[in-house]
Amino acid sequence: MKFSERIHTASLYVGAIVGAGFATGKEIILFFGDGGYLAPLLTGAAMGLCAPLFMLIGKAAAELRKGAKAGGNLFSAAKAVFLAVVGLCMLLTMTTMIGGMQNLAGDSPLKRLCGFTVAAVCVAVSSLGAGAVKRINTALVPVLFALLAVLFFKSSGQVAALPVNPLRCVSYLSMNMLLGGCLAVKEGERATAGDMVFVGVICAVVLGAMTCFVYFAASDYPETEMPVYSLCRASGLGVVGAAAVGIAILTTLAGAANSLGDGLRMILPSEAAVTAVLLLITLASYGWDFAKAVNIFYPFIAAVAGLTFAVAIAASAAYGAVCAIIRIRPELFGKNRP
Repeated sequence: MKFSERIHTASLYVGAIVGAGFATGKEIILFFGDGGYLAPLLTGAAMGLCAPLFMLIGKAAAELRKGAKAGGNLFSAAKAVFLAVVGLCMLLTMTTMIGGMQNLAGDSPLKRLCGFTVAAVCVAVSSLGAGAVKRINTALVPVLFALLAVLFFKSSGQVAALPVNPLRCVSYLSMNMLLGGCLAVKEGERATAGDMVFVGVICAVVLGAMTCFVYFAASDYPETEMPVYSLCRASGLGVVGAAAVGIAILTTLAGAANSLGDGLRMILPSEAAVTAVLLLITLASYGWDFAKAVNIFYPFIAAVAGLTFAVAIAASAAYGAVCAIIRIRPELFGKNRP
């Protein structure tokens, strides 16, 4: 990968993880509100360090797809089932973010329509492929980082370092990995070990800092529906809060729409058909209640994320096994393979 490609991949991963619940501070308080700032800081960094693991899955899958003669049908069937479940999670994530964009825009029908229109445009652009999503996230993630840094410095800073609840950290990490992992897998096939390390370090630094920024900002108003936005209003920075939440929604929405579009391409005849179906799903999401969607869908997504980690470990082990077999029995993978 070129340097710019590494940055695009890191932005793609980070942007997919920082959704509306993250930027409002609600989910950060939910998981870390009874602890200190080290918990969100370390958990955010750990989320970033998972990026190379998912990229390694991409390499593992490529090796298994190209070379596995024995068990090839079983691998294909397992992959199809897994993609179907992940596709369902992407559908739920996408529709939830569309509801969030409408809620953020305001209470009046006209304002909600404006928010819906922005979401629809984001879905349409994202349906064009990963390249479009990379450009969206590369442009928006630095802006989001800067906005959250401003809110961090506006916060009171009255937060202790400890305690740290390991179970809460693991639960939050698992809940947020699915979409970012799906996008990182696609980038892993062509990545080298150096690429993976670079992307992992960048993601760890950025996500660790951003999670900590949100925790400090949200800790000043932990009892409100949107703690970060409450700090913004109290500081006269309502526009900054709305922009931060809006950017977080759009980056997550772009990633979910792109991943769902990849699944649709396996069954639909053209790119136009994929875009049309995604826009029909968007239209069906008009008027969705964001809070209810989060409460209903997120527990299921979190459960699937746990399965994803199990697959990640298995795929990494399989990759190591395949590499070992290639060295011992290269003829199983084609005469021209190293």
